[in-house]
This record gives sequence, C-alpha cells and structure tokens, in this order.
Amino acid sequence: MIYIYGNDLNLIDRYNKSLKSFDYKITKNKDELLKKIQSNDVVIISNLNFEIESNLDLIQEFNKKEIKIIILDPVPTFDKGKKFIGIGVKAYANIMINDVHLKDVINSVVAGNIWLYPEFINLLVSNLALSNEEKNFQDEKLNILTDREKEVALLVLKKLPYSSISEKLNISIRTVKAHTKHIYEKFDVSNRLSFILKFS
Repeated sequence: MIYIYGNDLNLIDRYNKSLKSFDYKITKNKDELLKKIQSNDVVIISNLNFEIESNLDLIQEFNKKEIKIIILDPVPTFDKGKKFIGIGVKAYANIMINDVHLKDVINSVVAGNIWLYPEFINLLVSNLALSNEEKNFQDEKLNILTDREKEVALLVLKKLPYSSISEKLNISIRTVKAHTKHIYEKFDVSNRLSFILKFS
C-alpha cells in the first residue's frame, strides 16, 4: 500500500496518472497513519517542515516498522538529501517531479532500491574524489574500527561488492556482512550508501 502524507494534497491532482497505477490512500493524520501502516508499505511524505523535530521523529517511527519512505521536497538540497538517506529514507526528490518520474521513483522503492534526484547523484559523484587532506581525515574517522573492520570499510568506500571484498580479504561473504553490520553500527548509519555519504 502507498500512503501519501503531508501538507501538499494537490499532489494527487498533479500526479494523477502515476498514482492510478498504485493502490494508495491519503492522510493528514499522523496517528491514524501509524496505526494503519505495515512493514514494506511505502509512505510519500510531501511538503513537511523537517526543521520540526517531530517530523524527523516520524521518519524514525517508520524505520522501526520497516516502512519505505519517499520524501518530496519543495526545495531539495544535497545536504538535506544526505541527512535523509543517512536516516533511512529510500527516495528524495523535488516535489515538482515529472508525473512519469514519480512512477519510476515509487517502482524503484517498492523493488527495494534507493532513488535520488539526478543533481544529487552528480554532486555525490563529484564529492567522491577525495583530496589527500580529506583522505587523512577519513583515516582518522576510521580509527574507531578494528584493523579488519577498517580494511572492510575502505573497500566499501571504494564501492566494491561484498563478493569482491570477500575475495580480496580471503574471508567469507557472511563475515564481510558481519563486519559491515558492526561498521554501520559504529557510525550510526543503516546501510552502505549512508556510510559512503558520511565520507563524501
């Protein structure tokens, strides 16, 4: 089920074609939404002020229930996108996204993927080219890890798949996953992309 929550209920008119493809409900009531929603449902949050702490708390509530979150922001920025992805949001886009693209966003999130607006991805890629000074800073940040975790973390930051990390370090994929779980916990992130964003 797709739930649409927020202050921009004109969203339905704007995205009528996209939303016809999905079973969806609209709500402005947070408590009602939290009662109805189930694991793996998708929530489209539109036009909420995330300077208000309770709105960020709502994202944490959704994460506990394994809800897939899409945020449509009237003024998307790279910094906000990093923050949202870091706390478990699955898609971050401009609220004025094209109708056809919204359908792609929803399908991508339903399939378990992360979706980011193109400008965000371009900035992310350009920020991944670390200078020597940034690399030294990165090494300092990784000092909270064990030696083996640091080896795994550096390979994750190079965006190698678990199978390649397993081969390079001569450990099982299961062990790689166990190390990454501990790494993500130590950096207070929920997934690989969030971890990489910490260093971008």
